[in-house]
Amino acid sequence: MENARKQKWLSILFFSIAGTIFGGALYLITAGASAPSDQTPRNVASAVTALPYPDEPRVLVTLKKDTRQRLGKLDVIYRGVKDRKIRIDVFIRDLDPQYAYRHAIAIDQASEGFRLGGVKMELLSARSSRAKIIWNRQS
Repeated sequence: MENARKQKWLSILFFSIAGTIFGGALYLITAGASAPSDQTPRNVASAVTALPYPDEPRVLVTLKKDTRQRLGKLDVIYRGVKDRKIRIDVFIRDLDPQYAYRHAIAIDQASEGFRLGGVKMELLSARSSRAKIIWNRQS
């Protein structure tokens, strides 16, 4: 009689542990199926509305590294300086807001002016952590 009780508790313990492991695995499979989060932090607040003079034709904008910032119809991510070139990813919201057009622009050329997605810009300064540009909103 006592031997039957031991086997009964062993079988209950075995099935409890097996059920817990199966339930945990099932939870991890369903919870792990969610979409991965975007690795790039986003700052989609418009640069114009954050400025004290939103009607100015030329706007000074500071781009922080690896932060998405909206400039009119563009979203821009500054990637830093490498080989005396500034690296910028541009997302054109009207065409494909998920696809990044990658640009590497020489610092000398960028100081004179450059165009990204049809928007004219000028580089004032570039560091590894941020860049200051002038955004010409009339172009």
